[in-house]
Amino acid sequence: MPEYTRGARRKFNPAYEKLMHRAKYLARKGRKAQARALRTQAQQLPSIVTHDPDYRRLRYCRYADDFLLGFIGPKAEAEAIKERLRDFLRETLKLDLSETKTLITHARTESARFLNYEIHTLHEDTKWDRHKRRSVNGNIGLRIPKEVIEEKCRRYRQHSRKVLPRTELINDSEFTIMALFQAEFRGLVEYYRLAYNLHRLTTLDGVMEQSLTKTLAVKLQISVPKVYKHYQTTFQTNGKTYKVLQVIIERERKKPLIAQWGGIPLTWNIKAPLNDEQKGPWPSRSELEKRLLADTCEYCGTTGSTEPIEVHHIRALKDLEKYPGREKPGWVKIMAARRRKTLVLCRTCHLDITYGHPMRKQPKSPHGSTRLESGMR
Repeated sequence: MPEYTRGARRKFNPAYEKLMHRAKYLARKGRKAQARALRTQAQQLPSIVTHDPDYRRLRYCRYADDFLLGFIGPKAEAEAIKERLRDFLRETLKLDLSETKTLITHARTESARFLNYEIHTLHEDTKWDRHKRRSVNGNIGLRIPKEVIEEKCRRYRQHSRKVLPRTELINDSEFTIMALFQAEFRGLVEYYRLAYNLHRLTTLDGVMEQSLTKTLAVKLQISVPKVYKHYQTTFQTNGKTYKVLQVIIERERKKPLIAQWGGIPLTWNIKAPLNDEQKGPWPSRSELEKRLLADTCEYCGTTGSTEPIEVHHIRALKDLEKYPGREKPGWVKIMAARRRKTLVLCRTCHLDITYGHPMRKQPKSPHGSTRLESGMR
């Protein structure tokens, strides 16, 4: 990299300097209209020598096995760097450089894809600072690819232009549904917080809100306007007030559980830290608030006050079908009916399931009571 990094700064463009000096002279003489015309003409030219042979820069960015090289210099030197990189990977690390993925992109006319961002060189002669100088030309810009927004919106439209409800969530509670929508949108916004066109996610925001309200309307068997009437409220953040949808679950002697849709500002911040983790309980396909509020075995009904409560996991839902020719155990039927890969259990039931022993406790009766088998093992 030191070989391709030289020069303190690029040389000034003589044609640009000549026009600007002439404009300053005319302004001092009181001929402001002519000075303004010359300034406008000068701002059609680069202020520096774009192909300065004494100036080179090479920058390197890597994430896992993906990397990006930013180079200021001619294409011939960029191709030489690529060849040297290929030889190093092959001879030293015994790796092959993918020809289809390793591309040389002109950042002014094209954009490079890295970590699902589009990276290119900004150029806009009409963006000025307070001194009437062009302020963005030559800087690197990050933007959200158009295909990303279209793909995310397609999930909620599928084969129709009409936004559809997510019917797979209807068996979950309103709290879980709203928390899941908010977590998905928040994660996307925080990931693309560095993109200067972050405001384009307003399209996805509107589509997801329509899908959320329709999902709640289908679940509750009410109209979409009634969903807004029941759940809409206001929320303030950073001095701004937003209209949001909110579900609140009160808890005795504890802070209430709050799930909210909306109130995420789409403000570009090039120095933003990664903040895609939602604070508080993480939403999932299970009845989240029931697991938080009820410290109870979902098989036998034992409470946490009498026995430790644990969680049993399976790798995939298809594992629940591996009981050919015999009746499925009760705990398997419970998980299959709920379509979930986790089951909250007391320690006794968890050990029986883990080691394949007969269940020492019986499933909950319709009235919520449990009974033990007479011959305990």
